[in-house]
Amino acid sequence: MNDRRYSIIARLGIVCLWALSSKLVSNEIMIPTIGGTLVNLIDIVTDSSFPMIIRSTLLRGLAGFLISLSLAIILGIAANISRLIYNFMMPILNFLKSVPTMAIIILALIWLSNSNAPMFVGFIMVFPILYETVLNGILNIDSKITDMAQLYKVGRITLIRDIYIPSVIMNLKTVLTSTLGLNFKMVIAGEVLSQPTYAIGSNLQLQKLYLNTPGVFAWIIIIIILINVLEWGIESAMKILKIRRQWK
Repeated sequence: MNDRRYSIIARLGIVCLWALSSKLVSNEIMIPTIGGTLVNLIDIVTDSSFPMIIRSTLLRGLAGFLISLSLAIILGIAANISRLIYNFMMPILNFLKSVPTMAIIILALIWLSNSNAPMFVGFIMVFPILYETVLNGILNIDSKITDMAQLYKVGRITLIRDIYIPSVIMNLKTVLTSTLGLNFKMVIAGEVLSQPTYAIGSNLQLQKLYLNTPGVFAWIIIIIILINVLEWGIESAMKILKIRRQWK
């Protein structure tokens, strides 16, 4: 209860700081007023293209995230089973973690269409995090459990299903919400440069070109709400899965 109260106080503090800053600066281009931002927010939400914009960005973000998650689980388990795959993945991970984000976006724009480039950027940014989380989850399994499985000649499929997968899920719980948020932020950053027809990033860039800072702030509010709803959905799904496992 106290945490929720502090969270509300912090948010109110941010709003008050925003209102005070906009009044002191008195320049809509630098720091827009709350009223001006709300007017732009209403205009954006009531526009006929708004549902298509949100849906398109959501599809890009979710597609990139699900591909990253699926590949991370498959390759993480495979790397634990095969030393060849483990050694093969190490330089790839080091490369992905070392390359600047802007370089990845530029390469994506060269290789892919405007619609697919942002999805690729989101995928590349979160895959190393998810892969290492999966791999560490398996490597941290108590050796006594795996030794017991070998002693009783437990099949590889049973080992993966009953030992590896539960451990992977437990580890992924700690990073799923943060990587989902990171994925969507990178997808939107990719959209800013690739300029797909329907995209949050394209509209952010459009507001910037017109020096419409209230419009930029309005889209930022929409992005924050969208990411928070998605993170809440992930947390709720994880709680439901936990309850079902307990009932079983």
